[in-house]
Amino acid sequence: NNMEEMIKCLEIIVRPQDVPKGNLVQALQRLDEISRDPTVELHPRLKHFLMNRSYEKALFWLDDGEPEKGICGG
Repeated sequence: NNMEEMIKCLEIIVRPQDVPKGNLVQALQRLDEISRDPTVELHPRLKHFLMNRSYEKALFWLDDGEPEKGICGG
């Protein structure tokens, strides 16, 4: 499931100290692939966070939270 994989990638990106070396780069690449895949339907808010590399906000939002507004106002 793409959403589960996306959450796993976000957790690696947000907490890279908890994973083996090299996993961070793979997680970033995979997340970019998923977010750019036209066949994967993403909520516009989630897509905004991913495209702006606001990974903590994306993870928080996926966990039903409401992240604080940043500089972009999104």
